[in-house]
Formats: sequence, C-alpha cells, structure tokens
Amino acid sequence: MDLDAVLPQLSNWGRWGDTDQLGTLNYITTAAIRQAKTLVLEGRTVSLARPVTLAGNEGIRRAEYEMLKDESAARDYLGGIWHGFAQTHLDALCHIFASPHEMYNGLPTSEVTAAGCGKLDVGVIAEKGVVGRGVLLDIGTLHGGSLEPGTAITVADLEAAARRQRVDIRSGDILVVRTGAGVRNTRDRRAGLHPECLLWIKQKEIALLIGDGDSDVAPLPGFERWSSAFHAIAIPHLGLPLVDNADLEPIATICAARSRWDFMLVIAPWRMTGATSAPVNPVAIF
Repeated sequence: MDLDAVLPQLSNWGRWGDTDQLGTLNYITTAAIRQAKTLVLEGRTVSLARPVTLAGNEGIRRAEYEMLKDESAARDYLGGIWHGFAQTHLDALCHIFASPHEMYNGLPTSEVTAAGCGKLDVGVIAEKGVVGRGVLLDIGTLHGGSLEPGTAITVADLEAAARRQRVDIRSGDILVVRTGAGVRNTRDRRAGLHPECLLWIKQKEIALLIGDGDSDVAPLPGFERWSSAFHAIAIPHLGLPLVDNADLEPIATICAARSRWDFMLVIAPWRMTGATSAPVNPVAIF
C-alpha cells in the first residue's frame, strides 16, 4: 500500500470549511446524539479509562505529584506529559503536524507557540465535549482472546468482528477497538490498526477512534515513513481525534454478557485551552 499515493483520498481538508477545527467530530450531529440517547436502557455506566497514579509512575514522562496537606485541607500538585503508553488521554488535532508548516485543514503550525496551541487545541473539543454512539469491535476475542503486541489489525478483521457481533457501523460512530494487548503494548511493540484501515475509517465516517494502545501497530516493516500512520495521517489529514490507552476489559465483558456492542459514550476532556492533549475518562452508558 502506497500511503503517499492515497493521501489525497484520505484528506478531509476543506470538507467542513476552511476554518473548521473539529474535523471528524462534525459527523456527530444533533440527530446522532439523540439516537445515542435511545441506547440507554439500564442506566449502567462503565469507565473506559485506566486507573493510574502519578507518584512514581515511570510510564508518564515528567510525572510530578505532590500532596499538599495542612490541618484543614489536602491539595494536589500534578503534572506530566500525557502522550505515551500509560495515561488514557485524548489527542487534539494540533498534536501532529501534516508538514513543518501546516496542521489539519491547512492551519499554520505558527499557531503553536510557547503559550500553547492557538488553533485545534483540546479546548476546542472540550467546549462541547463528545457525546455519541460508541461501538466496540472486539478484535482480541475474534482471535481467541487477545492479540500479541506487534499484531496488525486489517480491514478484514474489522469487518469480521462487525459480522460476528451483528453490529452495523454508522456515520458519526465513536469506534472502540479492543486488541486485548492493553498495558503490554510498548513503543516498540504494539498491537494496532494496519494503515490499510485508514480508508475504511474514512469511508465509514468514524468520528473518533479509541484503542487500548495508541491505535498504531509496531513494528511495521515497509512503512518506515509512516511508522505510526494513525497519528501521522489520521490526526492531521483526516482530522480524526484519538483516545489512546483505554482500559477496554470491563466494557468487553459487559458487551459480551449482553450480546450488545453499542452504547451511549460520553467523553469530557479537561477544558485546557491551548493544550495538545488531556487525560480523559470515557464513560459508556447502557
């Protein structure tokens, strides 16, 4: 697959106007949100976020935590780089550049300064949050339980899981892909989507992608230029936000017990103006 050749087909630049900053989140219409509400039948909720601590966490770069306690109260100081393989976080569209001079939709990288991202930051998404129909495709179970880090998910896998689960993928869906590799994923060895899935994601009009790794597979021989295609292409060219490092084991158990793979999903990032990412706690409601 020649990603450079298909790049024009993958681009969503200009699709929602020259000033658009939401990218594929535009697929989540008011009608889609109303439809997602009808999926709430039990009132049961489940988190898709990993439980983490900052104190002593080597998986979060520059992790800082301090408890400030006196006789009347306790207060926290915390900090860290959320991008990586430990913290469940949302990647905003300013996170990855299309070129040294352009971000998604041709917006200039000069918008990114020491004060933060002037465009495409996580605050743009946080202004309204993300609410819609979530769909879990359990690729791990399709292959016997879980994938080994380094395993590539193909379009055939996605379609086979959808058939097995008897679920239709619709425009505006928040797609949740379980590999089962989870915390075993590392920068060098990750189970994730093969770049061939990019066209499928665009054709299905997926609004946001959630993985139990970072959605990219590694190693990926033959794709050295696009070694992390779902970051290097999906974010700046499709305008597709990603949620990395989700904990999908609880929701996979709930879905399997009910033979039901769609649910209302709510994601409320920190309203951190200028930031490239935010820790998130996606909550599925059944």
